[in-house]
Amino acid sequence: AHGGAGRVRLVSAVVLVVLGAAMLACAVALGLKTQGNPLGPLAIGLLGGAVSFAGVLLSAVFWVPPVVRGVQRGIAGLGPVPRLAGANTVRNPQRTAATSTALLIGVTLVVMMSTGAASARASLTNALDEHYPVDIVVKPSAPGAPATVTLPTGLASDIAAIDGVSDVLPLRSAYLQVGVPGGPATIVTRALAPADAAAVMRDPAVARALADDAILVPDAWQAVSGTVPVSPVADDRSFPADATTLHPVPVTGLTDALVTPATMDRIAPDAPQDALYVSLASGADAADVLRQVQDTLGSANFLAVGPGAMRAQYDRVIGVMLEVVVGLLGVAVLIALLGVTNTLSLSVIERRRESATLRAIGLTRGALRGTLAVEGVLIAAVGAVLGSVFGLLYGWAGAATVLGEVGGFVPAVSWRDLALVLVVALGAGLLASVLPARSAARTPPVAALAEE
Repeated sequence: AHGGAGRVRLVSAVVLVVLGAAMLACAVALGLKTQGNPLGPLAIGLLGGAVSFAGVLLSAVFWVPPVVRGVQRGIAGLGPVPRLAGANTVRNPQRTAATSTALLIGVTLVVMMSTGAASARASLTNALDEHYPVDIVVKPSAPGAPATVTLPTGLASDIAAIDGVSDVLPLRSAYLQVGVPGGPATIVTRALAPADAAAVMRDPAVARALADDAILVPDAWQAVSGTVPVSPVADDRSFPADATTLHPVPVTGLTDALVTPATMDRIAPDAPQDALYVSLASGADAADVLRQVQDTLGSANFLAVGPGAMRAQYDRVIGVMLEVVVGLLGVAVLIALLGVTNTLSLSVIERRRESATLRAIGLTRGALRGTLAVEGVLIAAVGAVLGSVFGLLYGWAGAATVLGEVGGFVPAVSWRDLALVLVVALGAGLLASVLPARSAARTPPVAALAEE
């Protein structure tokens, strides 16, 4: 890129990058604030991403060669073979830029999808943890059951024996009335110790908030503050003179109230065990475990509820996305093989006399092959690393735009996928050097020097 055409290209690329980045930032901001249909922010984000990436590709001829030269200076001290390979790589900067950019496109797409899927899983898991702090709750199916129904003997151990269940915690429950503005409100209240909460609750805030002077209530009770009287439900809806006074603590996701066992002993010492909190082992199929728990209940007057089915559905969707990533990775590898092989083949043809001279003064066939191998890996590494950086940025931006409505975007990286992409790309660069290196090594120095 030289002269007027180069300046026009540079200005056009800068305009595209700035405009696209601004649109992408606007889409992310709208997505994080939008509670509802994310199609508007998504459309802006897609357009902004396409425009900005077009600018990145258009400007690659300006910034990829300096990056390659920087890497070449970094490996120059590793020995004569890396030094020679680095010098050869920067001889034709435009061709090297074009080859690295072709790989950059594929890697960016793969890493973007992988990062988006990882961020989606983390964000949706975080949202489910906030709105459903327990994996599975087993509770009476009939209204008024906390006063009359107890857990069947052996039910807790039967559920604990199900494959995929990590912890099962029986809880005592009672109907309690809480003094709130407008009159006493009745709510099912369960006794849960802080140590047990840390084991079965997904939200660690629950364990931190549980105390003998507190009652944890659903977040719909945000208006209730200070201290309130709490007592068993009375026929006249009045509070006894010695009613226990507690601090209400609203917690997102709770449908029942929670107190410590000591507090339950003071308010309702005869409260029966009528509920189970069930936590799942890591990697368990949530929908399958929930179905087995429901089967275990049989005809008992209990039901099992939890976000397991929703979590499983999200995992299936994300699993499909990751399968697409595997296919895209195959395309990226093919691009790397073809592009790097072509570049190295042209390099071998152009440097036949030079290679012959080096062979004549003592460079071995193995060293010549090593030079081309390092050259191929260097070209692939630049494209793979830069593509990974762009893929992470675009993946996070897309996930934030789409997932803003769930109430909390959590950026995440699939390190396994990222490492796999880099290893495959570097392996492709190494593999691409095999045929050109064989051709260069087989050519006798005398024959190459005799060519005009």
